[in-house]
Amino acid sequence: SKLTYLLKDSIGGNCKTLMIANIWPEATHLEETVSTLKFATRMMRVSNEAIINVQLDPELLVKRYEKEIKELKQELAMH
Repeated sequence: SKLTYLLKDSIGGNCKTLMIANIWPEATHLEETVSTLKFATRMMRVSNEAIINVQLDPELLVKRYEKEIKELKQELAMH
């Protein structure tokens, strides 16, 4: 559906999503209400775990990797 397409990143992506289903008690809106409730039921079954996106400083990464390489070379030299 159009709504699913618009929400595709939020529904299954790396975020917490809250859905509020607005429904109408009037008979003229029965089809839309049923459709909304079915969609909400499907969305209740979707589970995902949001994690914080961490951006590391490239210079810090280079230093960390250089240190790791140095330690691994020393370890190899021992054998």
